[in-house]
Amino acid sequence: MTAYRLETGGIIDRERPITFTFDGRKVAGFAGDTIASALLASDIKLVGRSFKYHRPRGIWGSGSEEPNALVDVNGAGAMTANNRATVIEAKDGLVARSVNNAPDAASDKFAYFDRFSRFIPAAFYYKTFMFPNWHLFEPKIRAMAGLGTMDHSWKRSGLAAQINAHCDLLVVGGGHAGISAALVAARAGHKVILVDEQQGLGGALAHRDQGAEFDGLAAAEWVAASTSELASLGATILTNTTAFGIYDHNQAGLNQRHRDGRPDTLWRVRPKEIVLATGAIERPLPFANNDLPGVMSADAALVYARRYGVVVGREIVIASNNSSTAEVGHALAEAGARVTIVDLRADAAMAAGVKHTNLTLISGRRVVEAKGSKGVAGAVLDDGTRLSCDALLVSGGWSPTIHLYGQAKGKLRWDDTLQAFVPGLEVEGVRVVGCRRWSVHAWRRLHHLPRLARARPEGSRLDRLPE
Repeated sequence: MTAYRLETGGIIDRERPITFTFDGRKVAGFAGDTIASALLASDIKLVGRSFKYHRPRGIWGSGSEEPNALVDVNGAGAMTANNRATVIEAKDGLVARSVNNAPDAASDKFAYFDRFSRFIPAAFYYKTFMFPNWHLFEPKIRAMAGLGTMDHSWKRSGLAAQINAHCDLLVVGGGHAGISAALVAARAGHKVILVDEQQGLGGALAHRDQGAEFDGLAAAEWVAASTSELASLGATILTNTTAFGIYDHNQAGLNQRHRDGRPDTLWRVRPKEIVLATGAIERPLPFANNDLPGVMSADAALVYARRYGVVVGREIVIASNNSSTAEVGHALAEAGARVTIVDLRADAAMAAGVKHTNLTLISGRRVVEAKGSKGVAGAVLDDGTRLSCDALLVSGGWSPTIHLYGQAKGKLRWDDTLQAFVPGLEVEGVRVVGCRRWSVHAWRRLHHLPRLARARPEGSRLDRLPE
């Protein structure tokens, strides 16, 4: 991957450069960068190793769905292990280290494990090391299984704050659906808490549908106006905050990260009602070597381009089975990259939306293999064609983020059109709304998953949600 930083654009503050280290190497960035976006801008593609075989790993996503870029962080008043580099803000002087390797991700001495992968299948250690005594081998095996490493000499200054709160409505997710739900409740005089794990509200509106309008306002203006209105109505807005669980009697657990270096704050919230507007996660596609550094979610690449001004490659192939990648291809082509979209659909569903001199569409074909050793160097199609590329983006459709719904004892149902599990039955006190879905075949507009909103008597906990 040959990534580069655009001269303009994004939420970063280019007047405030920062420097931190990753695996002992100095990395430059700007205030507002995440560790991941700064690494990509510095063209650092290998950021970790797989747990068992120590295969090279690169950045896949842009948020909490990230499976690969785990780092131990020391600096800014905190030392924590196994952080996702995609959600940790880069700070001047911060020290980040990749996990599960020695001495670092780029030159891991355990990389040779991959050569013996056929001899060490799942649970081989329990079968192999029983003789003469499992306990002779167990300590060493366990020592290799912790990923991150804690510095036991580090002393935390102060205790993490804990807050117990009550509200009429807790909204998880600060995208269009979440903001709309919070506005309806706040305008009706209800006490509202709105949480989102990103640095600001907006969700996908921060990087998609740049020309969309809501209530006569451009997307960014609508988000800013809605945020201001919610604050004026007394709503509590918590950004950089992850809702990690829903427990008995609808108690929700929230982890709030502070940008000033203070320890995280634990919120225990008991709302009368919860709205989950947590959006969707882009699915990968199966092909050989689809775990190479440089293989990335197409939506994540759009996030890095539009939020952080980072283009993830100069020659980019997008493997897709849906039309959401048309916007990704156009954005990266306009940023100067040469982009080829490989759409496995034989029809012309995407053709009308692909119009740029730097953008090529190949229909009816699919990627079957990624080429490269420590990073993507090409892509092979099912007809044998080899495309040169330094980044391979994939989009296999979208799956609703239903984890909190499931934890709240929600039952799922299979949706053949989406090829995904979606919320099935109503859970008392919990409603799922949103998200802007992209199916395998068509672009879908904002709607409920499922439509759990129903009219309630005046003065009840929540009168209605936006349709």
